[in-house]
Amino acid sequence: MVEEAQIQQLVAKAKQQDRVAFAQIYDTFAQQLYNFLLGKLAHKETAEDLLQTVFLKAWSNLNKYEPRANAKFSTWLFQIANFTLIDHWRTRKPTVEINEIENLVQFAQKPKLYEEYAYLSQALQTLPLAYQTVLDLRFRQDLSVEEAAHIMNKSRVSIRVLQHRAIRALRKKLGDKAI
Repeated sequence: MVEEAQIQQLVAKAKQQDRVAFAQIYDTFAQQLYNFLLGKLAHKETAEDLLQTVFLKAWSNLNKYEPRANAKFSTWLFQIANFTLIDHWRTRKPTVEINEIENLVQFAQKPKLYEEYAYLSQALQTLPLAYQTVLDLRFRQDLSVEEAAHIMNKSRVSIRVLQHRAIRALRKKLGDKAI
């Protein structure tokens, strides 16, 4: 894992139009951001497209980025990803999802695991977007409450409350398979 001080050095170079430095930033954060987007979309191609949009926005707005003592650069990138995702949801058109076929292949060796995964995935998708986002940031992306608060533009207390409500709603949806 790259230290935040090293990231800030890369950012300073990238602000001077150093494409190699920005490519290193991309290499450092692309997979994590892709996982975040894919978790929300469950559609690989759309997640890939949105990932590129996130980095294009980051590149064109890099001069507006100012480091903060309590926020990492990755938090800024996740905030861009979250807003890009919200924009996508507002303007999206229906797509044919083939991820069920891919999941079937992936879990063919363990059908029981697939059933549980599908049940959990379906339950998560029925939650409000804010609940899905907070659960993803906190548990799949393993971000702190403070980082999630910054990304979602909320207070730390609001994130804790939102997380509690999201877990409670998910448990209710899962019924006897509660987590």
